Amino acid sequence: MVSRELLAKVAESFEFDVDTLVFISHSCNEVYRFTKNDLLYILRLSEKPFHDVDNLKAELHWVRYLAEKGVRVSLPITTKDGKLTTVYNENDTWFIAAVFQMAPGIVFDREPQIWGPSLFHTWGETMGEIHRLTKAYEPAEPSYKRAEWSAAKINNPNLFQGNYRILLDKLKSLEGIISSLPKDKESYGLIHYDFHPYNFLVDQGDITVFDFDDAIYGWFALDIGVAAAHAVWWGSPNNDRKSKHEFSKRFLNEFLTGYLRQNHLNQYWIGQIPMFMDYRNISSFFWWLHSWDGNEVNLSEFQKIAIVNGVELIQNGLSFDGCDIQL
Repeated sequence: MVSRELLAKVAESFEFDVDTLVFISHSCNEVYRFTKNDLLYILRLSEKPFHDVDNLKAELHWVRYLAEKGVRVSLPITTKDGKLTTVYNENDTWFIAAVFQMAPGIVFDREPQIWGPSLFHTWGETMGEIHRLTKAYEPAEPSYKRAEWSAAKINNPNLFQGNYRILLDKLKSLEGIISSLPKDKESYGLIHYDFHPYNFLVDQGDITVFDFDDAIYGWFALDIGVAAAHAVWWGSPNNDRKSKHEFSKRFLNEFLTGYLRQNHLNQYWIGQIPMFMDYRNISSFFWWLHSWDGNEVNLSEFQKIAIVNGVELIQNGLSFDGCDIQL
C-alpha cells in the first residue's frame, strides 16, 4: 500500500480531497474511489518501471479517443496541468497514477436476469464498435504505442517438468499457430484483450467498458475469443462439458450478431475464435503459475483440480470446455 503522503500528492495533482479516498482493491494495481463535485471517480496506481509511463499514456489516449467517438467507456480525466498521468517515486518504487470517471451501472451478476441474449448482443456490438474505430486510430505521439501480441516468456523452472510441461507444450503449440496468422487492417489492431464481464457495468441495457490496461495490438478474433472464454467460465448455466459447448455456441451467435452490426469480420477469422478461446484457457494457467515456487501446498484446491483436468483434456487431444465448436 502506498503512503498517505503519496496519495495527498495525487489528490493535489487531480484536484480532489484526499479524505474522500476509499480503498477498493490491490491486485494488478492499487485501486481507490473518491468523490469530486459530488461525482465518483476511480484512482488507479500502477507499480511499474518508469519507462512504462508512455505505455500507460498510450492506453489512456486510446480510451479518450474511443470516448470522443461515442463509445461508452470509463473516461480518463487529466490533471490540473492537462496531463493524462502523474508519476511518483516512493521507497525506490515508481507509481503511475491515472484517474477515471466511475462507470454507471452494476456488475452482471448483481441481477442474474440480465445475463442473456440481449446483454450478449450489446457486448458484441460494443466490441465491434471499438474494433471498427481503432482502424482509424493514430497514437498522439510515436512513443504512445502499445505492445504487439507475442508469445509468453516462461522462465519459471518449475513449469518445465511433469504435468506442468504438458500444459506448457500446449501453450507453445497454440502460440506457434497464432504466430503464423496474417495481419492486416481488417483483422488486426488495438484490442482491449480483457473484455470480460467483470470489466464492464450494465446500466438499463447499456454497458460501459473499463480496465483497458491489458490493451495490445492483436487480432480482433482474439479479443472475441477472450470474451467468449470468460463468458463460458462465469456464465454457463451448468458445469458439464456438453452444457458449456452448447452455451458457447449460443453466446457467440448472439455476440457476433451484435458485433457484425458494427464491424465486418470475414468467415476465416470467425472460424479462428474457438482456437483463440482455447488459447485463453491455457494462458490462464500461466497467469497464476508464473511466480509459483514449485510447492504443491501453495496451490489452491481449485488450481490443483484445474491442472489435473487440463492435463487430462490435452492428453486426450481435446480442447478446453466450450471451445469444441465450429462457427
